[in-house]
Order: sequence, then structure tokens, then C-alpha cells
Amino acid sequence: MAWALRAGMPEAKGARVALCGLAPLDLVLALVALDGHAEQILLFPGSLDSATLDGLNAQAGTTHILTSGDRFCRPIGTRMPGQSTPAPTNWLLATSGTTGTPKLIAHQLATLTRTVRADPDRGANFMWGLLYDPNRFAGLQVVLQALYSGSALVISERIEFSAQLAAILDNPVNALSATPTLWRKLLMDGRISKLPLRQLTLGGEISDQAILDALKSQFPKARVVHIYASTEAGAGFAVKDGRAGFPAAWIENTGFSPALRINAAQHLLIKPPLLPTGPEIIARLDSDGYLDTQDIVRFDNDRIFFMGRASGAINVGGNKVSPESLESYLRNLDGVIDARVFAKKSSMTGQLVAAEIVLEAGSDVKVMRQHIIQSCKRNLESWEVPALISFVNELRENAAGKRERLTT
Repeated sequence: MAWALRAGMPEAKGARVALCGLAPLDLVLALVALDGHAEQILLFPGSLDSATLDGLNAQAGTTHILTSGDRFCRPIGTRMPGQSTPAPTNWLLATSGTTGTPKLIAHQLATLTRTVRADPDRGANFMWGLLYDPNRFAGLQVVLQALYSGSALVISERIEFSAQLAAILDNPVNALSATPTLWRKLLMDGRISKLPLRQLTLGGEISDQAILDALKSQFPKARVVHIYASTEAGAGFAVKDGRAGFPAAWIENTGFSPALRINAAQHLLIKPPLLPTGPEIIARLDSDGYLDTQDIVRFDNDRIFFMGRASGAINVGGNKVSPESLESYLRNLDGVIDARVFAKKSSMTGQLVAAEIVLEAGSDVKVMRQHIIQSCKRNLESWEVPALISFVNELRENAAGKRERLTT
């Protein structure tokens, strides 16, 4: 099907093609068809608004667009004289952070598959389910892992979580990758307990001990792995010991790949053998070629823990609050199932800490509000205590399966 698609799109040869809002299976076919045929592939999730799309297309010099239902590429830009098929094709991905305008990061197939295991003998034993958007880095990793290892891959016809979950539940999926946010949602739903899961992967957000323990308890025979990766850094490293964070011994360890450092601002720096390209990447490199991930970390004995994104900290009168760390604290309180922490604008302090909280069924809201506030006041700094608390039945995630952190 991919070869037929390529043969029917001669206009894509050497072009810069944007893939906009394709259904998951159509997207996978387009990627296989266009790699090595187009000069550049741009992957755009359907969740991006038209103004953002126009800006990113202009920035990337897009010449053609392929949208849902198309069997040919529609021209939108001026083709440069002498353009020909490159080797290799550039894959441009939009960052999927929870704040700010997406940025384009230029990968090639080599950087996207750097840690993918091409082991068909082992891969034949797995059936992967796709819960991520395949337009984004995490979703591509699942797709490419299945393709390279010869595993079966269950792809929903629609990108909505409910449709993806239905497709997975209708098949004997035994390998699944999701953000901690989606894993909590799956555990609360309960239906995945029927699946014969053997491989559980977490990525995209901080994996705290509570979610790792919950998954191991639900699937005691499964291998639980949390992965550090990002659109900017590519695939970093995998933690397989069942503990949150990663071993402190990996820092400045010449025998560990990729090389890791921590700078004076407590940001994790990473130096993988291959990096994506582009001005965003160049701006983050230090003189030794280490990429500033902009993820804040802290030492705790033999372990290093992630505290959150530097850009995502809430500024309360000059004091910084990590939303991820506060969420982890709240989830560990008796009676709390889940929490989302975000910033609210304040004329007095610049920002205030706000929290949406999901309680256990039958909880007394008034009693729980007092319990949460008193616990926070006893154990946290005054500026970390949520100024605004609301109780909700469920928490929504963005298209990348992450919690939104936009200031309101």
C-alpha cells in the first residue's frame, strides 16, 4: 500500500510535504511512502490550530500538503530550483510540551530509530497497542519499534483515546506504552486488567513511585520500564529497576550511554551519539556538545529525581513551584486519586498555585479540603500550598497524553 501511495505521488519527489491531520493508519503509510522520496516530512497533529499550522509551514518552507482522504500532495509553496530527493529525508516534528508555541525539531530516520531494537525473533512475540498520537515523537517510537521488530501493531481508525482503548481491548495486546497520566486513566477505568500485558512502558512525563508500584501490582508478571526521551533529545535512556528517578552513578559515567551531566542550574544535560538538528537544538548545546534538556533534577542519596521543566515552574512572588512535584505529593494523600497543578494569574504575586483534584468515591469534599490544606501547610513551603483548590470528577489531558500547564 505504501509503495502504491508513493507511485501515485510523483509530485512529492524532492518536495517538503506537511502531513496534516491524517488518520493513524494513513499517516503510517505516508511515512513509509515518503521517506527517501520527499526532501522533508512535517508531522502535524490534528490538534494544532490553523494559525499555528500556517506559521510552522512558513517556517519550514512547506511546498505540499497531504491531508486526510488525499491520494496526492496539494502544492502550497514555491519549489526551489534543482530540488531532488535527499538522502536521507528530514522528519520535522512539533514539540509536544504543555506550555508555549510548538517548535520544529529536525530528525532523520537514524535519530528516530537509534534505540529501536531490530529483533524479529523476539518481536514476533509482542502485539503493541498504539495509545499515543503517531504524529508525535512518543507515538513514532511505538510505530517504529513494531515495524523494525516485526511485531503486530494495533492502530485505531481514530485518534481519540476512547477509540484507541476500544481497539486495544478488542485484541490480545501484550505491550503498551503511555504517559503516566494515561496509565492512571487506564487503571481507573479498570478494563485493561483483562489484557495479557507483558511489557509496560512509561514516558513523556515524570514517573513517580506511586504509578510504578500501581502498575507492578496490577501486572506482577510484566516488565515495567520508564523511559527518558523527548522530541528535542530523542530517545535517552530506560530505567528498569522499578524505582522512580534514575541511578546517580549514571552521571559523568564514561561507561554509560548516552553521556549525562547536571549543570549549575540543576538541569539535566545529555549527549547521545546522534542528535536532531535545527536552531532550537544548536541554542541548547554547550561547548562540549551536551544538550540542555531544560528538565530540573535533584540528588537524593543514590538516586536522581526529575522535578519538572524549567519553563513550567509556577512563579509565586519570586519563589518557584514545580507543578509535577506538588501533584506527586497530593496524589500520595489519603483520599486523593489524582491531581493537576497549574498557575493562575495574580496581580499581587504574579502567579498563584491552583489545583484540580479527583477524590475517592464517597469522600466528604469539605473534610477533604481541610485535610489537603492542613497537610500542605505542615509539610510544604508556604508558597507551595495551593491557593485555589477545586474538585473534579476527572482530569483532562492534551493530545500528547499530558497534563496541560497553561497559565489561566
